[in-house]
Amino acid sequence: MSLPVLHIWPGQWGLSSTDPTCLAAAFYLQLAIPGKFSISYCTNPDLSPSGMLPFLTHGHQVVSPLSSIIKYISGVKSDAFEAANMDAGLTSFQISQKTAWCSHVEANLGDLTAYMFYSLPENWAKLTHRTLAYSLPVPQRYYVPSRIRTTHRPRLEAAGLWNEQPIESKDLRSSKSSPDHKEKFAQTFQREKALQTARDTLDMYVRLLGENQFVHHGRLTTLDIMLAAHILVIIKPPFPETLFSDLLADSYPTLVAHAERILEGSLKAPAPTHNSPQSHSISSLFPPLAAQRDKSAEETEFELRSWGWISLAVGSVGLYWLTMGIPVM
Repeated sequence: MSLPVLHIWPGQWGLSSTDPTCLAAAFYLQLAIPGKFSISYCTNPDLSPSGMLPFLTHGHQVVSPLSSIIKYISGVKSDAFEAANMDAGLTSFQISQKTAWCSHVEANLGDLTAYMFYSLPENWAKLTHRTLAYSLPVPQRYYVPSRIRTTHRPRLEAAGLWNEQPIESKDLRSSKSSPDHKEKFAQTFQREKALQTARDTLDMYVRLLGENQFVHHGRLTTLDIMLAAHILVIIKPPFPETLFSDLLADSYPTLVAHAERILEGSLKAPAPTHNSPQSHSISSLFPPLAAQRDKSAEETEFELRSWGWISLAVGSVGLYWLTMGIPVM
């Protein structure tokens, strides 16, 4: 039987993926079945049965989200590799605790990573948008990054981490008068509020880890991988605005060391093979005709808008040819 293929968002900055959940999936497979899987970089979540990356393909099996991938790898029967459960040996109480903490990491540390990538205007304009656009084909690179940022906004607003400061170029800002005291106060208050939210979250993980190398003392578990993946996605990218990166480096060295330990361990294991990157063919410009899952109203509206844009472009070209004549090559 063929080896499993893990489909994840592309990587940057020495990481297998820029998405923390995708990075956690890559770490898990790299440490559980080293060298027995391949990675395929993907920028189309609609290919996943859950509508989210990562997803795993293995023969006729398609598995998503991350929790299902871990469960599958822990129990799969294959001639190519042995099933590997990194949480084997934990008591039922420890397993329930691990599951709860993993959900806490995904929700709370996920908010912090999303804040760094999508909320801070300078990070969005100078790093996140450019990174996303570079990985996408034309014309998706012109509208998909903004769509992704929009999907994160309700989550960040609910957490009190959405930054309302407008995105402006340095030249435009310099041509205006300096912000008044109220605006400066609002910006300072927002930053301090975000920092306090980060401290409250990170303090819990410091207490959870204690002086141990891993959360469950000498045992590496899924929780360590989830925690490390989210920390690395904060400290590794070259953010212009290093708000949480500096906080981690200055005040939480044990969490940084823990994350670096997981990364180093994954790099020592046999490297997975990498499939050819997603081709940017003509067909990739069109939304999928058949849905693999129930779509939300927002997704349906987005596809209708996409088809409208394509129809308008094709119609404009056709009208030009009718009026001006088909160009002779």
